[in-house]
Amino acid sequence: MSLAEAAVSLGVHYQTAYRWVRRGVLPAVKVAGSYEIDTGDLEALRRDRRTPEPPPQRRQVRSFGRFADRLLADLVVGDEAGVRELFSDLVEGGVSLAEVCDQVLSPALRAIGERWSRGELSIAVEHRASAICERALARWAPHPPGRPRGVAVVCSPASEGHELPGLMAATVLRGLRWRVHHLGVGVPADSIERLVADEGADLVVVSATLPETLGDARELVGRLRAPGRRVLLGRPGLTMSDLAAAVSAPEPGPAAPAGGSSEGAERRLPSNPPGPSSPALQSSPALQGDPAGPINGADRPDPGAAQAWGPG
Repeated sequence: MSLAEAAVSLGVHYQTAYRWVRRGVLPAVKVAGSYEIDTGDLEALRRDRRTPEPPPQRRQVRSFGRFADRLLADLVVGDEAGVRELFSDLVEGGVSLAEVCDQVLSPALRAIGERWSRGELSIAVEHRASAICERALARWAPHPPGRPRGVAVVCSPASEGHELPGLMAATVLRGLRWRVHHLGVGVPADSIERLVADEGADLVVVSATLPETLGDARELVGRLRAPGRRVLLGRPGLTMSDLAAAVSAPEPGPAAPAGGSSEGAERRLPSNPPGPSSPALQSSPALQGDPAGPINGADRPDPGAAQAWGPG
């Protein structure tokens, strides 16, 4: 029978059956460009799948470098099936989505951006790589079953052109059991503000990847603040793991006054230098709380400095 027929018989998606063939879990023979499955092999796999197995142990990754290199190679040649297989191997092996984004996806996309800036890759190849990653991430971004931790909105200022960082944040939040509304890019601030209110969002993440969009992002953060709502601002420099830690920690109290101290002083996070400017993702957009002080004027924070998590 064909691979498509085998997938239907096993009650799985075609891509799952295809991945089993590539891994050798389901024996197959390629005939005239299509995979053919022996009925006996199909039934053997069906019996194996009915046998209870202990939960898989978390994959112990000593170095993510080889996975980032593998992803880079697949993205450069447009091997979307290879990218999906790599994501599946890591996530099904117990690697968190935050780690996949930070340690594998971001370094690969940063390398593509560097190659583009040197003229080694075309803008079409860079855009194809981003689109492949968006589709691969989307597979791991369904709303989790059960009661969510809260309602989150992930958005960007209208001037922001990079959608993938926001998708990464949305994927990580869904993995942490948030009900997420990801708005993408190009949405006017008025429309974002209405949707955030209509959905009763408990958390809003504003993603900005370039220094020139930070001003608009901070203005949007100011508009979205409301009692009982936490608003975080993302920029290049920190990681998706920082986001996961931030939303899992208790909400910080108000910042200490200048020159003084307070039990509710904001926790500060380390800052890493952003990657080179290019159409590709520079680095994971650090999700940081914008300071509670004025958005404009002398109290506006230095874009290059680590920002404190502020009350939303």
